[in-house]
Amino acid sequence: MKQQIYNLIILDESGSMDCVYHQTITGCNETINTIKNAQESYAETQEHLISIYAFQSHGKLPSRYIIKNIPALEVKHITNDDYVPEGLTPLNDAIGATLVDLKATTQAAENAIGSVTIITDGMENDSVHFSTEKVASMIEELKGIGWNFNFIGANIDVEKVGISLHIENTLSFQQDDAGTQQMWERERNSRRRYYNRLNEVNNHMPPSTSIKERQSFYSTASKNYFDEDGVRIAPDRISHLAQNEIFVFGSNLQGIHTGGASHIAATRFGAIMGNGVGLQGQSYAIPTTQGGINKIKPYVDEFITFAKAHPELRFLVTRIGCGNAGYTDKEMATLFEKALSEENIYLPKSFVEALRNK
Repeated sequence: MKQQIYNLIILDESGSMDCVYHQTITGCNETINTIKNAQESYAETQEHLISIYAFQSHGKLPSRYIIKNIPALEVKHITNDDYVPEGLTPLNDAIGATLVDLKATTQAAENAIGSVTIITDGMENDSVHFSTEKVASMIEELKGIGWNFNFIGANIDVEKVGISLHIENTLSFQQDDAGTQQMWERERNSRRRYYNRLNEVNNHMPPSTSIKERQSFYSTASKNYFDEDGVRIAPDRISHLAQNEIFVFGSNLQGIHTGGASHIAATRFGAIMGNGVGLQGQSYAIPTTQGGINKIKPYVDEFITFAKAHPELRFLVTRIGCGNAGYTDKEMATLFEKALSEENIYLPKSFVEALRNK
């Protein structure tokens, strides 16, 4: 059964985008070409459709679809007449309206997901129909059924905005000729890797796979969308898990899971009160409060050995030991150096940076 992939680009058309007007049109058209190439390369397993939604307010044109749910091989390039940057930035309304549309469209299909990329150079400043909280709730729901979300921004704190929208895959860019071109190139490379992961998932998925299991695999494929160097980064904020993912948190030997990540593990991911070590539900406990880095190390080594023995699982490590236990990211990162070579262990960004700077 082919997988339908609804590729949606939500594109800022406010006045401040005028300085990269030509680069934006060129980047969109090259991305269209990338999707067309994917359709040809993965014709056996994938069916691609494309939408581009330009958003602005108080300009000559309303927010609108330039392209809407057109089969990839039928899509024509956009032109200077299609994209006219003016006005303000109703970001929440653009995301909310398009997600309502696309959710309704995909519900009628047997095996369809959305791959949504949002590109903006400024903060939300003129929405009237959707709040940030409402949009974030919609995104969280759709991620739960396998959708892919990516947020690209300039002149803003991209990670902070991404967190507010519940989007982990974020990318910032410099809003000049070279920076915008580099952004589009990186977006296309990320897109190619994502399509390849989806193809591998579909090729190895048995016919008996349930819808829920399928959605879980798709969620896994969308993680670390912009990762280029092979290092696996755990999301800063983990609010849900795919079926094969494990939440790795810092605990205490008594298994009193009442604060920070341990509380999340207990309330959301199956951690058991009174159990301070090892796998429990969709979580894995590593004790960190028993006195000294050297006393934590055996438990980290035990975790890495466990992860190596379970390649079917994907372990998302939180900033263990850096909360109540009082250790620095650098101190804790040294314990996880061997985890860098394990394909199924994802470390916090701060741990990876500390190890790179050794």
